Amino acid sequence: MFRSCWHTNVYFQIIERARHRTLSSYQERHHVIPRSLGGDDSQENVVKLTAREHFLCHMLLVRMVVLRDDRTKMVNALWFMSQYHKFRTSSE
Repeated sequence: MFRSCWHTNVYFQIIERARHRTLSSYQERHHVIPRSLGGDDSQENVVKLTAREHFLCHMLLVRMVVLRDDRTKMVNALWFMSQYHKFRTSSE
């Protein structure tokens, strides 16, 4: 599923650091194995990241996946994340 590369190493370093800390400020939920790649909502597969870490992890995921279809899914997720402010309603 994931390439053995620098991007994968950095990704899992971020994930491991997040597993062993508590954030007291703004945080976002991140699926370690994305649901679109077969991940689930279990506690082991979800970590809390800062907004910056979350965006960086999605950038890394684009480089990490092996299959072209999976890469397309990761590119789409990153694009939607980067465009989030355009899709928010004014009531949020």
